[in-house]
Amino acid sequence: MTTTHVSLPAIENAIRDVCSALDKNNHQSPTWSRMNEDDLWRELVACVLGSRVRFEAAHAALERMDEMKLLTNRRRSRRFDQYEEDMVTALSGGYPFYRVRAKQIRRAAERLYGSRGSVREFLDDARDIREARRRLASEVPGLGPKQASLFLRNIGYATHVAVLDVHVLTYMSWVGLTEEIVKSISTVRKYEMLEDSFIEHSYSLGYTPDRFDLAVWVVVKVAKEEYKSWG
Repeated sequence: MTTTHVSLPAIENAIRDVCSALDKNNHQSPTWSRMNEDDLWRELVACVLGSRVRFEAAHAALERMDEMKLLTNRRRSRRFDQYEEDMVTALSGGYPFYRVRAKQIRRAAERLYGSRGSVREFLDDARDIREARRRLASEVPGLGPKQASLFLRNIGYATHVAVLDVHVLTYMSWVGLTEEIVKSISTVRKYEMLEDSFIEHSYSLGYTPDRFDLAVWVVVKVAKEEYKSWG
């Protein structure tokens, strides 16, 4: 897909419209300091489930886990072998990679709760957004830098963060922030370099990156669905 297929003014106008709609709806991320531990764990699990999986499939899996009460403290902080088995049961109803994800979620629960810790304590220990993301990506199974960024954005940990998924990376190529579409980001350092470029671009247009990347995601996702012949 190249910029010759894209009307950048139309794309940029649509992004502005989405940002305006978010403003009118008083779109705000939750304040993580006011969220309870169950909510923080639920958001983290949602980000693990969303890695390389369609949103619809990940959301349906999360709802099944909710129905089975698998996201509560009583279930996630003890009997980890049984917890993993119950995760397999919840995820096997249409979610791909369900055994891998069940194991990752179980290991994440062991890492965060096995020593009577918590997601909140984990975040409190970080000095800033980048340390929090590096630690999440390196210590919590199932979270790479993109999914860790998504988690931190979704809980309102910071506004100075961007979720560089495939749609945002495509947009960055369209507007010349990268020479070509980046297919994958192999290291946290590379992620941070690309993020710096995107954040500078978003502020130059008058938007915070946490809101702007959400608008970009919506617009580019819809554009791709409407013009599948682009490739």
